[in-house]
Amino acid sequence: MSAVRRSLLIIWSVLCLGAAMLPAQDARHATYQPLPAAGQAPPADVAATLQQRIDALRQTYQQQNLTASETADVEVLLRAVELALQQNLFYSSKDIATATDLLDRARSRLELLLAGDRGIKLLQLAGEVLDKPQAVAGGFVSDIDDSVQPYGLVIPAGWSSDDGKPRRLDVWLHGRGDSHTELQFLRTRLKSTGPITPPDTFVLHPFGRHCNAFKFAGERDVYEAIAHVAQQFAIDPQRISIRGFSMGGAGCWHLAVHHPSFWFAANPGAGFADTVQYQGWDKKPAFQMTDFQKQLLNWYDCPPWAGNLSNTQVIAYSGEVDKQKLAADVMWDASQQHGIQWPYVIGAGMGHKIDPASAQQMDQQLQAWAEQEPAKVPTVDFTTYTLRYPRCHWLTIEGMQQHWQAARVQGKVEGGVIQLQTEGVTHLAIDLPAGALPAERDAITIRINGEGVAAPDAVADQSYHCDLIRVSEGWAVAGNPDRSLRKRPGLQGPIDDALTQRFVFVRPSRPCWHGQVERWATAEYEYAVERWKRVMRGEVREVLDRNLSEATIRDSNLILFGDPRANRVLAGMLNRLPLKWDRDRLEVNGQTYDASRHAAVMVFPNPLNPERYVVLNSGHTFRDFSNVSNSRQIPMLPDWAVLDVAQGANALLPGEVKAAGFFNEQWE
Repeated sequence: MSAVRRSLLIIWSVLCLGAAMLPAQDARHATYQPLPAAGQAPPADVAATLQQRIDALRQTYQQQNLTASETADVEVLLRAVELALQQNLFYSSKDIATATDLLDRARSRLELLLAGDRGIKLLQLAGEVLDKPQAVAGGFVSDIDDSVQPYGLVIPAGWSSDDGKPRRLDVWLHGRGDSHTELQFLRTRLKSTGPITPPDTFVLHPFGRHCNAFKFAGERDVYEAIAHVAQQFAIDPQRISIRGFSMGGAGCWHLAVHHPSFWFAANPGAGFADTVQYQGWDKKPAFQMTDFQKQLLNWYDCPPWAGNLSNTQVIAYSGEVDKQKLAADVMWDASQQHGIQWPYVIGAGMGHKIDPASAQQMDQQLQAWAEQEPAKVPTVDFTTYTLRYPRCHWLTIEGMQQHWQAARVQGKVEGGVIQLQTEGVTHLAIDLPAGALPAERDAITIRINGEGVAAPDAVADQSYHCDLIRVSEGWAVAGNPDRSLRKRPGLQGPIDDALTQRFVFVRPSRPCWHGQVERWATAEYEYAVERWKRVMRGEVREVLDRNLSEATIRDSNLILFGDPRANRVLAGMLNRLPLKWDRDRLEVNGQTYDASRHAAVMVFPNPLNPERYVVLNSGHTFRDFSNVSNSRQIPMLPDWAVLDVAQGANALLPGEVKAAGFFNEQWE
């Protein structure tokens, strides 16, 4: 061996040893890929022509006295092209052709709209009676942010415009595609019927805000898309299934365990079911997870919720050699712990793909389940970790002893006896359909945890409702709903929950007391707006603090930025929030911090409207670190936190967390 070669080998060995000894890159300061993936702008003349067409079409319909819902099927096509132009999301010449095609379709739909057509007529179906399944695409107006969100729909063969027969609906959740934004999604949904076309079944393809595994706003979109389709087509509400593969499989697991009674069946394939194992953090953590972050995993991690699968039917799929087989394996083990077994189809020799034989087996099983008559009053066994998910069939958990710990209710109805067993529950509601109980006087008995409770009578031909509350002696019927300040469904935190409902960002009209806090608050506001636009594919509704209206307070969660000097709305409600904040001090949970370098982030019932949230200084709490994988899109802050903002934000957190935690069940 030559001396030169020997020297090179020594240098190489030292470099390799040094690399092996280097600590892992700090997750806070690493650089992460953008989401969506970085694309390109089309040639300037092409971009100008596309934008001119968008403006002309939009101006035409805006001159008419039309509602946002009426124009959604036009606007969804215009918005897809405009977002691609604004965010440089063209990935090939094919996307330019798609943009042109979508604008051509928008023009055709607009002509129909101006001629008086509405609803499904704008989808331009091929004929009065379909001889084969047809793929269409439309849009609906999101209640969260008023953005028009796309969806695809496959209409089955045999359907006709005057056919009022209620049909089964399968919801198919798509896989991840960092460069598969609105433009590409609509192209696919207009040209392909997709991987499943069960006979006599509508198939809905939600967009789900692009790349978030149908969580947060993406989750809300699934249900809004279902409701939108059900307004236009006859859907059998007892025969709606949730299905999906890859990222869609993850979404399927999540929606199945959190809303089990909504689906007659769930059919997840691949994907992920938890964060830590899927990311490999059990072996090599990416960052030191705090206790509150571990508790927050109980929001979207599915294994703790596996017992809820007893309330629906499940058939799962994995490719035999697919790395994402872990998802169904984990859920199988978790289900077994509850004595639950479900058919588990494994594609022989398959990687990340469904083979035809497995697909046929799953379709046959789903069809068999769909043909079964559902029970009028099913037995319920439901566990929740948050009142974001309170309901299963006819039982709703309205209050918990402690959030992020299991609260469970089991119930069955036999004749006039309602049998309930509870753990960790403080408030409960019963809602049974008409005819489920005898209507004779004193014919109903409610037994909770073995103790009898005086029950209100049922009325013939009317649904039955009863509110129950835990008292020191056991349980009692509540004369009126408990509206005291407490955590309840839809008003339970954490911070990220406020962005799963209708919200508005309230901009401060003045600067903060201190320049350091002012620069941080301004940067966080801009980051949250841009993050919502790019990751959540929406439009942030914004208002200046002095222009906030009573109507907005009534219908929206308020996301306030700045300190009490900067934001007039925050100043006006400060004495009714659980903190003190002046020029010198910020006091939270009995601790005092220097106001020149600290800021509060928080979610709390809005003192101006206790049915809605107020949030201080935060959009979604998951940041650029989460762009790598949908499984990383997890809440990173709880109900409240105090941040040292001197160093600014990083890829994990908006600042250095000096203190953080959850409010108790009374928001204390």
